Amino acid sequence: MAGDSRAIAFRILTAGQHPKTTLDRAVDQAEAELAELSRQDRNLTHAIIFGVLRHRGHLDHLIRVFSRIPMDRLDAKVLTILRMGIFQIVFLDRVPDFAAIHTTIELAKTQVNKKSRGFINAVLRQAAKGHDTVASPDRKQFGAWLQVRYSIPSWLGKRWAAAYGKADAEAIAAAALDIPPVTLRVNSMKTCRKNVADALAAEGLEPQLTDISPLGIHLSGTGRSPADLPGFTEGHFQVQDEAAQLVVQALAPEPGERVLDACAGLGGKTCHIGQLMGNSGTVTAVDVDARKLGRLEAEAGRLGLSNINTCAVDMIKADVNTFDGYFDRVLVDAPCTGLGVLRRNPDTRWKRTAKDIQRMAAQQKKILNAAANLVAPGGTLVFAVCSCEPEENEAVVLNFLEKRKDYEGDAAGFRAALPEFVAQLGPDAEKDIFQAKTYPCHTGMDGFFLARLKRKMRKTARAQK
Repeated sequence: MAGDSRAIAFRILTAGQHPKTTLDRAVDQAEAELAELSRQDRNLTHAIIFGVLRHRGHLDHLIRVFSRIPMDRLDAKVLTILRMGIFQIVFLDRVPDFAAIHTTIELAKTQVNKKSRGFINAVLRQAAKGHDTVASPDRKQFGAWLQVRYSIPSWLGKRWAAAYGKADAEAIAAAALDIPPVTLRVNSMKTCRKNVADALAAEGLEPQLTDISPLGIHLSGTGRSPADLPGFTEGHFQVQDEAAQLVVQALAPEPGERVLDACAGLGGKTCHIGQLMGNSGTVTAVDVDARKLGRLEAEAGRLGLSNINTCAVDMIKADVNTFDGYFDRVLVDAPCTGLGVLRRNPDTRWKRTAKDIQRMAAQQKKILNAAANLVAPGGTLVFAVCSCEPEENEAVVLNFLEKRKDYEGDAAGFRAALPEFVAQLGPDAEKDIFQAKTYPCHTGMDGFFLARLKRKMRKTARAQK
């Protein structure tokens, strides 16, 4: 079944269940198999993978109703196969119930014993007959209701309800269930947004220009990989959500400067920085994972960027001597829970716990403090995470500013760098605003937090007197 889309989906879902394996990595590991599928079968594979993870709370509710065996006693393979089968029955209108059941049992033949196959068959047939009559938990049990209705873990739903109220918590959960558009950032060194949008439209696609970023284009429902879009090979664009584009816009790097991306990862923001600097100056991209930096270098090459240097370093242990001097601007796109990008990474919701928020916040504080030591006096420091949880957001920045008297919030720089964003906040926006959040339910962007800070100039001996 090497070329079977459902078998590949099963293997990716199984691999992605490992706590340290992201869904993206599991998909990348199966790239050779996916490449052998037709576009239709590849789309089906992705639909099953992301659909099972996106709707897992609802699927598990149905399994509990129709299974005579408690879920905590089900074999992991059996549970994954059941989720795949019920997802197709409930959510894939183009797959008839009989086909969903038959193909799921065929998959089960290669993975589980005969007794388990009989159990899977029975559950799927009951689900096909009665899934639309199954009631959800009472809304008064808000966490449980949210988990079934929007597949948000109960603990997270309760947390959001306490922080924002039930109405906003439901809106955030509903947005996390949506399939997001693919958003591109046009490479202004090679082309312009109009040319890229025209090329996409010429292929029957429907590009939509982003509201705030001057370089962004949204694409919905293309069924195509970004690598198959016109202009990809030529380096005309890079995939990057609008909120992530605003982070670099807030940094506002200028040609000729010395800039540090302290947590570069795969380099979406690194390449954006290099692009805005027009290939002049230097961008130092740091990450503890050298493999990611290798992919970053390849991506920079595709985009025609030559001002990026990579360095595999643990930022917490780095100092000025590591980089032979200070930087004009430093970006800290810190590791986080990723709870703001659940619509793009649906596996995250099932891997995070409340303890992770505190753990990641503690790490963010250390990285931010270390990176702050590398900013030249008068320089700019931007802190960002793809999470909207207060402990990872305002609390980190407040803790930093309380301890680092050599820094202050840069409201003037924030407003100058993001005038369109500030304008959308309305007339009630505080004049001293230097940090902000984006929510998918309000802005259509990923959930992000960003803050722009400034290192104070050192006082001269005369001024001190």
